[in-house]
Amino acid sequence: MDIKESAVVGTPQPASDKTEEPVLKCSKHGIVLVPQPSDDPEDPLNWSFAKKHAAMFVLALESLLVKFSATLIAPGAHSLAAQFDTAASKATYIGSAPSILYAVAPFFWIPLSHRIGRRPVLLMSQIIALVAAIGVARSESYAQALGCRMVMGFGGSAGLCIGPAAISDMFFLHEKGSRMGINSILLVVAPYVGGVAGGSVQQNPKLGWRWSMYVSAITYAVQLVGQFCLVPETIYERTVAAAEPAAAKTTVWRRLGFRTPTNPSGETWLQTFRRPYAMFVYPAVVVPSFWVSTAVMTEVANTAGFTLNFGVTSRFHFTTAQVGYCFVSGLIGAFAGELLAGPLCDLLVKRTLKKEQAWRAEKLLKLNVTGLVTIVAGLLLYGIQLQGGRPGDWASPLAGMLLFVFGQEIIVTVVMTYMTDCYPDQAAEVAIVFQFFFNLMCFHPPFYTPGWIAAAGARTPYIVYAMIPLAVFPVLMGPFIWKGEQIRSQGALFKLSR
Repeated sequence: MDIKESAVVGTPQPASDKTEEPVLKCSKHGIVLVPQPSDDPEDPLNWSFAKKHAAMFVLALESLLVKFSATLIAPGAHSLAAQFDTAASKATYIGSAPSILYAVAPFFWIPLSHRIGRRPVLLMSQIIALVAAIGVARSESYAQALGCRMVMGFGGSAGLCIGPAAISDMFFLHEKGSRMGINSILLVVAPYVGGVAGGSVQQNPKLGWRWSMYVSAITYAVQLVGQFCLVPETIYERTVAAAEPAAAKTTVWRRLGFRTPTNPSGETWLQTFRRPYAMFVYPAVVVPSFWVSTAVMTEVANTAGFTLNFGVTSRFHFTTAQVGYCFVSGLIGAFAGELLAGPLCDLLVKRTLKKEQAWRAEKLLKLNVTGLVTIVAGLLLYGIQLQGGRPGDWASPLAGMLLFVFGQEIIVTVVMTYMTDCYPDQAAEVAIVFQFFFNLMCFHPPFYTPGWIAAAGARTPYIVYAMIPLAVFPVLMGPFIWKGEQIRSQGALFKLSR
């Protein structure tokens, strides 16, 4: 078996590739490097361990900050309701409504990054989010606060889609599982870290809900500095780099400046802005993304609902700080899930490549079964115990939330790793599809779940939410587990006009 052929994932390789590089580059452990790096030290694949991982950590924090800032304000729904003279359920929209921007704004940010580079787009988006956070903190009306929160969501959304693509630029196939896992875990724990911090900040009478947004602005400012100093441009064009003099690659400007992509295909701006839609016609991207979204669609409703389900008006009568502590359940679940998901993804790849066997990305998908089981069990436990648990028993529903987040972390890591393995050159567009479905499906439950719980109790809605991903898993994911390679070989469902 040709080792190179066995290592390639996603798109077919030209026949000439077999003669271009007879000696394949391997890691120090003998694992074939996929993709094969160039000889240029400025190739992101060749960056030092410290440089790669510093950039990766800052990029992963992008995924943390956008949802962290949303739930910093969430425990104070009753304070916001009093401040703006509105219902507590409506006040929760200030935290939850911007999630729709996480779904649609990447259709602007990703094409822009293809034309001007990832680095300037990330810096620009940080500034927008920072200024908007200050705007929320200084708002004097509900409309002002909600409007500024929407602008925050627009700015913060850039990191959600560009971060995974930039991480994919820097790491090899056998490393991506754990690195994507770090990005995934910060994405998953973000709402729960924000809830714990926000509850503590808002419980302090000298701080209150406004300071939760000032804290958000401070974190964006710190992230802006980290982004500027530690994350160079990750878009690398081999032909352009080969033509540059070696002296130009060692300057400070080379690290801190901007490198505009050359647009070698000569496409127009309109064609560039059509590119994010390209992966919506690939079943191996759309179907897994949609299935994940059905499994995690309660995420925002869960975090926004903690104040209503455990706060002063509930049977638990928790203070604002105690509501914040409810978010610890999600932290534990996410960290436990990542201890399993990322390393298992990498282990499967390493074992396959070491044995010189054909690697098929679909081998990863069976790991989703563990995540599905725990998500279903967690949602059932949460809803049943929230409605019919013993008086004062808050631990049981929160244990259900722990299980839900544990499963969420597994399936997010596995599916993101699978899709970027299938289409490594389109990692940014893959991330757009994933974030679109993820955040679109998370957007609507917060608007009707509180009323549903008030009318029918928590048991009914959460049984429904648990059964949806379980019912559609055989239909949506089954074909990819068994025949995914054949499905991918068919390419796009149809051609998109240019």
